[in-house]
This record gives sequence, structure tokens and C-alpha cells, in this order.
Amino acid sequence: MQKILFIVLCLACIAPLHAQEPAVSDTTDNTFVEKAAVLVEDVIDLVTIEKGRSTISLYPMAGYSPRTGFEIGVMPVWRIKPKNIDENRFYRPTTIAPSITIATKGMYEVEFDVLAFTSNRWMFISKFQYLYLPDEFYGIGNQQKEPPFSQFDINRFAFSSDVLKGINDSWFIGLRFDINYDEFSNFEGDLLNPSVLGYAGGWVNGIGPGMAFDNRDDQLYPTKGWFVIFSAAAYDSFMGSDYQFGSASLDARKFISLNEDKSILGFQAVVNARVGDVPFYKLSSIGGKRMLRGIAHPYRYMDKHSWFAQAEWRRHIWWRIGAVAFAGTGKVSPDFFQSPFSDLHVVAGAGARFKVLPDEGLNFRIDFGISNHGDNGVYFTIREAF
Repeated sequence: MQKILFIVLCLACIAPLHAQEPAVSDTTDNTFVEKAAVLVEDVIDLVTIEKGRSTISLYPMAGYSPRTGFEIGVMPVWRIKPKNIDENRFYRPTTIAPSITIATKGMYEVEFDVLAFTSNRWMFISKFQYLYLPDEFYGIGNQQKEPPFSQFDINRFAFSSDVLKGINDSWFIGLRFDINYDEFSNFEGDLLNPSVLGYAGGWVNGIGPGMAFDNRDDQLYPTKGWFVIFSAAAYDSFMGSDYQFGSASLDARKFISLNEDKSILGFQAVVNARVGDVPFYKLSSIGGKRMLRGIAHPYRYMDKHSWFAQAEWRRHIWWRIGAVAFAGTGKVSPDFFQSPFSDLHVVAGAGARFKVLPDEGLNFRIDFGISNHGDNGVYFTIREAF
């Protein structure tokens, strides 16, 4: 899902209201901006309910991506603060963010996104998705893609969850669950055909071990620390899967604070591997809103194995506003050790941030990236890319 720059909608409503106000004195541009900020805060207060440790905010969504077109929707964000945080460092805030989105290219999507923590050191990273989307298939491989591509429609139900138990405040072990059902229809073009594994859709269900290390100072907007998560899964008939294969992934992130947290440097490296009969829509990939953001379609480049690395500079500007600059590189390949540093995709870009809650690190973001192979992407969404 790519979504939302809420502040744009707010300011569009605020400007006419401000224009009707009489001048009190020698009004400067700064005064206008400050008044606009106050009015935006008032608008946000109208859609925000705070009770005890809970904060619920209801946000309209508007955005664009090349894959879906222009999008509109709604997203309630439920943020639950921990109790007795000084006594238990692990008990971190929980965020629950359901959303409903429709788009001009025919997409409609329902998502339920959960990042939950309990006082006895359980961590849940879960996502439910229903998606209908007219999509494109670009073929498999790391090479630059040329039309004609194949068009097809996706009907997808998906649920994934990492359920991890804390051994202490930083180390966790547990299980990863991945359950998917896909139906494809209305095929056009010859690139996607019955010879492509996964053409028939069906069930893709897997389970396997997971392990994580997390000593970040915040899970939504960390300013320092490490986050490393490893997971593996077996997809087989014992789980009701129509395809038999295995997967493994390693995701390592490091954050460094600069200038008393006014600037943050973030680094991420990810390796994904697949073995066996992998349907095309479960292959490793490198694009989209959270990976190499200069590649708009998440499945434009996909194969059994992938790696990518990215770095991001994050800077608070003023009030709830921030900015970022990012760069990254990576590739996909059919063999794990096949020339890992040749034919790389390189991306760079920048973005803006709007903080949803004044005392929390939950941001709406807009990012624009380009790649060395002529790809580009624009993304509106919630939470940082990593």
C-alpha cells in the first residue's frame, strides 16, 4: 500500500479559513506559518481520541503509485503506550493500523497491520491483506525489462506473522507463519503463461523458526541501536501448500544519532534465498515502498535469491515536518553465489515526513526515488521504510 500525505489535505482546508481572518498587526510569513501549524494541530485533535494509554487517530489517505494509480482511503491508527515503562524496558508501544484503499487502476485493498508487544516479552509482527489488483508481469530475472508485458488480475488473501518470545530485553526466538491464497484471471500477453510456475495460483503456506536481536531505542523511529531478524520457512503439503519450497531471510539494521537526535543515519542490509519449486509471486525481489525505492513495482525484478543494501539520512526540520535522503543498491539472481556485485541496480532519492502523533515516532511519508536503469517510484505510506 502506498498512501497519504495528510498534511497536504489539512493545509488545503486551512488556507481558505486563514484567508478570511483579519490582520492583527504587521503579519510576517513566519506568523502565517505558525498560525497554519496551530490550525493543523486543531484539525488533528478533531480526529484523535486519547483515553488512558490509548490514542486513536482517523486519517484520510490519498496517494499515488505507478502500479495502482491514484489512491484514496481511510486509516485508523491505534497506538497503545506501555505501562510502567521505567520498570520494564522491553514493554514497547503497540501500533494497530487497519486500512481500506481504492485506486484508479481498479485496485481495492483491506489491510490490518499490527506491531504488538506484551509486558512478558512477546513480540508480534503481523499483517493481514485482502487485495484485488489488475497487475503486470515483467518476467523473471535481474535484466532490464522491455515490453510487451503480461497483464493479469490478482485476488489475494494473505496473512503473515512473526511470533517471538523475548529471552531477555534484546534477544527473541519464535516462529514465522505465512499463509497465502491467490487467484489469477484475465490474462493478456504471452509472458505469463502456464509454463510459469505459479500461473494457476493456489495455496502457499509455510512455517519455520525465527530469531531477532533488537536494542533500538524506539521501534517506529529509532535513533540508535541494532535490529537484526532472521527467519526461515518450509512450504509443504503438511501446511496445505500447493507448492513445495524453502525460504530464508536475514535483515540487519543499524541506526546512529547525530546532533542530539536532530539527524539520524540508518543502514540496512537484506539477503533472501529460496530453494525448490517457488511460484513466481513468492520469489525474492528488491523493489517497492520499503526496499529499493527507485524501483516502483516490487516485482519488476525477481528471482530465487536477492540482496540489497540501503542507507538513509533523516532530519527533523520544524514542528511535525522532517525530510530524508536515501540511496541503495542490490540485485536478484537464480543462483546464490552468482556474481553478487555485477549488474547492480542503484537507486537514490529523497522524501518528506509528517509526524502523526507529537510525542511518538509514527510518520506518514512521501518518497521519490530513481534508479540507474531508468526506473522511478513515488510512494505515500505510513512508517519508515526500515
